[in-house]
Amino acid sequence: MSRRGIVHALLFLTGVFLIGTLGYHWIEKASLLDSAYMTVITLATVGFRETFPLSRPGMIFTMVLIMVGVGAMGFTFTQLATFLISGDLRRALKGRQMEKQIGRFKNHVVVCGFGRIGRAVAENLNRAGKQVVVIDRGMQDHMDNYPHIVGDATEDEVLELARIKDARALAACLPSDADNLFITLSARALSPQLKVVARAISADNTAKLRRAGADEVISIHDISARRMASVLVRPHLVNLVDVMDSNQEMLLEMSEFPIGDNENLSGKSIANVNLKRNTGALILAVRHQDGRVLFNPDSDYLIRGDDTLIIMGEPEQISRVDQLFK
Repeated sequence: MSRRGIVHALLFLTGVFLIGTLGYHWIEKASLLDSAYMTVITLATVGFRETFPLSRPGMIFTMVLIMVGVGAMGFTFTQLATFLISGDLRRALKGRQMEKQIGRFKNHVVVCGFGRIGRAVAENLNRAGKQVVVIDRGMQDHMDNYPHIVGDATEDEVLELARIKDARALAACLPSDADNLFITLSARALSPQLKVVARAISADNTAKLRRAGADEVISIHDISARRMASVLVRPHLVNLVDVMDSNQEMLLEMSEFPIGDNENLSGKSIANVNLKRNTGALILAVRHQDGRVLFNPDSDYLIRGDDTLIIMGEPEQISRVDQLFK
């Protein structure tokens, strides 16, 4: 039984109490205090003597009040007992603790939807050492493994509970393009600097999600089709990224490094930076601000502030890059 049921029961009981108090006040011309007292002892059926003599209309009103009030009291106590016995109280308290925990997060990733795709995204992010907050409409299996919020991710209040303004990225993984569109619009409005990655069921909705503010749109069907075609055309070609993602024991990983206002990198050539010698990591490509990617850049390429370096190396080497050029 949900907390909403308890709220409805308490509102019903409060309404019966107010009707009883005003009814005695109007029928018997009693004071509000006497009328409220008479209503309480009537609803509680404690058997105390009336505080004022009842007229015939008052007696009829009392009988009706007893029948309605006993039902209201029984309904309310049933709701409370069910709430306590079913474990909803424990879940409610745990939800409060979870909200306090999430309230301290910064630079985390919000994953909206914990179906097959959302769960796989959360697992991969967790394996990569990223802090994850999961949002789903209902409590799903294995959600307890992550900080989570049970709620509708299309609502601004739920996104704010997930500290969307302090997050680094959001993944919209719901099974509906319309829901992912709403999440993208809300997330972009709440946090303009947030990186938003949205799932698209229909390829026709990819452009709409981009116009809504998604930085990247992943069409599962398109990716699957391209992958199958590549296997058919080049059956012996193994994608290095797939190998690294699927093999947790492999030491190599890829990462992005935005240049920004880093004085140690901006305006310098790749040869002068000499990332290979200083950290052991390799520069595979440079992504420009307009989305174009320059693969295997020449040693005399001048790094710009709006560039993003795509690097590859062992985890220690990637960490060394962060420490050396942060």
